[in-house]
Amino acid sequence: MQGADKLQPIPVWLGRLRLELRQLALPLLSGAQRGLLSIAFEVPVGEMVAPPAQARIWLYWHQPARSHRLLGLGMAFSQAARGAGRFQELDAAYQRLQTRWTRITQGSGRAKARAFLGHAFDPAFEARECWQGFDNAGLYIPQLLFEWKNGRCVLTFNYFRDKDTQPENVISGWIKQLRSALRHDGVIAPAAPAAFLQTESPAAPAWKSGVAEAVEAMRGGELEKVVLTRQLQLRFPSPVPHRQLLPSLARQYPGCTMLSVSFGRGVLLAATPEKLFDMNAERIHCDALAGTFPAHICQPNAEMEAYEHAPVVRAIEKALEPFCTDLKTDKAARPLSFRSLSHLYTSVVARPRPAVRPLQILEALHPTPAVGGMPRSAALAWIRRHERLSRGWYTGAFGWLGENSEAQMSVILRCALVQGKIARLYAGAGITPVSSPEQELQETLLKFAPMLNAMTR
Repeated sequence: MQGADKLQPIPVWLGRLRLELRQLALPLLSGAQRGLLSIAFEVPVGEMVAPPAQARIWLYWHQPARSHRLLGLGMAFSQAARGAGRFQELDAAYQRLQTRWTRITQGSGRAKARAFLGHAFDPAFEARECWQGFDNAGLYIPQLLFEWKNGRCVLTFNYFRDKDTQPENVISGWIKQLRSALRHDGVIAPAAPAAFLQTESPAAPAWKSGVAEAVEAMRGGELEKVVLTRQLQLRFPSPVPHRQLLPSLARQYPGCTMLSVSFGRGVLLAATPEKLFDMNAERIHCDALAGTFPAHICQPNAEMEAYEHAPVVRAIEKALEPFCTDLKTDKAARPLSFRSLSHLYTSVVARPRPAVRPLQILEALHPTPAVGGMPRSAALAWIRRHERLSRGWYTGAFGWLGENSEAQMSVILRCALVQGKIARLYAGAGITPVSSPEQELQETLLKFAPMLNAMTR
């Protein structure tokens, strides 16, 4: 942690916080009321640039360009779902929580986020092998939620009250976890050694053959587009310092969203350029991001815009129409650059209809043609038949839910799954009838580069 000790000696404000927390929480924990309890305070805690080293379960989200950072530690409540109705199931669970959720805020600080939400690409995904511990889709409310916005920190203590609630144990557990987080001294482990073994799956020849097969299927009318994925496995002589990579990636890609998620086993790490949607009761904003090319190229060819980017824009507009009014789309796509690579980008903005909820928007949007293909059902079926690796949460989404329909969800791109000394990087390419297998291979290498360079330089 950086800066907490400079603002105020931890024992002074922490002791006062404990007294106030106990006064507020004891009556609410001792009664017969069930359901979630959340108590929030503005606290003098400097921003943590990564999850604490001793943490086992965390959810981390950071947008450097907006000076907005979230860190959830532990788990007060979680709800998992799988299958075609997974988002509806989570939406219903979240609505049920609202009916018995007691929230208290002390001081002037107001938390924007209440819960985290994350999911895999495929509604049929089962957590096996390297993805063990990750739900297909899940709603998560941490025991401690830190939120930094414009230099201020709001800390929320969460607990799900049931018939076995022991009030003193709950309060002691909160303070113990807070003390543990505050002991984090900001020391970041050294960078991973440059020496590593690299394995591609599928290997380049097999992947190019798969691209050619998909192109042939499109020309035969089976589908219009499909996104195919590759994995790059790196094996190091010592554990991958995933905590150090977060501040490094934030410095290099301030316009991206930094993600780090662990449920006690592997660590999902990402610096993603794409927001699936950013929403409140008055406005929904979506990124149409499709078509990748080297940053030194000022403008890609017209085929990329016609076959890859324009269909994504149309799909987002179509998905939003039943839920929104005043739909506005940029007149033309523009290049959006992130150091070595660029994407074609179009902004789509709309006004949500009354009572529209974030999980309804998520269900309508995911997966866009940028990560799945077209038609959606045919592309998903093709991916299930032909991809030999599990995407897990890659090309799924992760983000948070707040009050008054506020939410932000980011597509999980430019990511790695870290397990000890092994890091698995993921990248994909949108295959269209005009795709060249060699060019699509080079696109995956371009997309591997940000995380690969961060881990090996």
